Amino acid sequence: MPSVPVKSPMVDGCRAMLPLTASSTGGYCAVVVWHSAVADALQKLFEMAWQQATPLGQPADDDELPESERTLIRLLAAGMKDEAVARHLGVSLRTLRRRVSELQERLGAASRFQLGVRAAQRGWV
Repeated sequence: MPSVPVKSPMVDGCRAMLPLTASSTGGYCAVVVWHSAVADALQKLFEMAWQQATPLGQPADDDELPESERTLIRLLAAGMKDEAVARHLGVSLRTLRRRVSELQERLGAASRFQLGVRAAQRGWV
């Protein structure tokens, strides 16, 4: 998952340990709750996050990728220049570059080349 909804609660079915704050010595202060509605809610939250997560190193489903972004990636993969892609999509050059930048950020790609590699790993190309 891109982010965890709550900072590392550890749940064993009836207990949850929640970090509160970091101390000046580098340690952490935590609170433990058990057999309560809070522990039950944290367990349910963990189970929901677990179901939505993908294994480390495996690409996420491409179901979340809108058709417009799929088309954009295919056009870039075909080697079209930005101007041609923008014309094909009916958007301005600035909008196209913003969309490419958003895709790079979404996939954690530092360059367009890396964007292409990551898109290929996910089966988007």
